[in-house]
Amino acid sequence: MSGTSATDIVINGLTPGLKKVGEKFKTREYFLSELIFAAHIMNRCMKVLEPKLKEDAEKTSSVGKAVIGTVKGDLHDIGKNVFITLMRSSGFDVIDLGVDVSSEKFVEVVKKHKPEILGMSALLTTTVEYFKIVIDALNDAGLRDKLYIMIGGPPHVSSEEVGADIYCNNAFVGVEKALEHMTRTKMESSKE
Repeated sequence: MSGTSATDIVINGLTPGLKKVGEKFKTREYFLSELIFAAHIMNRCMKVLEPKLKEDAEKTSSVGKAVIGTVKGDLHDIGKNVFITLMRSSGFDVIDLGVDVSSEKFVEVVKKHKPEILGMSALLTTTVEYFKIVIDALNDAGLRDKLYIMIGGPPHVSSEEVGADIYCNNAFVGVEKALEHMTRTKMESSKE
């Protein structure tokens, strides 16, 4: 539809469709191949919409800043990319570190950009332990206390076990939690 913003296309067009695919995957009506295909379509659409989304973002104030990456040893990025798309369409400035990200890189980028949120993903159960390695490195660098750390991916892990603030295995819930955190943070800072 002519005149529709890129943000509206993502929020009201692509996101509900992707959410439906996720629901069907969860109920086992769809399989991994359908989920991958839907993510591929979403990524192709985002390549077209990305320049317009940046224009839309420049016209509105940012909700907050987030640094997001898949931890070292893991090359999976479908869930991360969906989460990043949803975060951007919800008004977040997102720095995407990609996949196979070392603890040193996470620390370096957090130190440089000072985000409110750090998101880490892992698909492989063998890479889940790297969440704690990154969080320990952030503690050592004196950066942990200023971050809301979100971890996600299919291998369920306790956020308390690794020192994160929250675990989400659903990108939509993750964005809701990120927005809730930003609202809570703004309310707390206005009381000071």
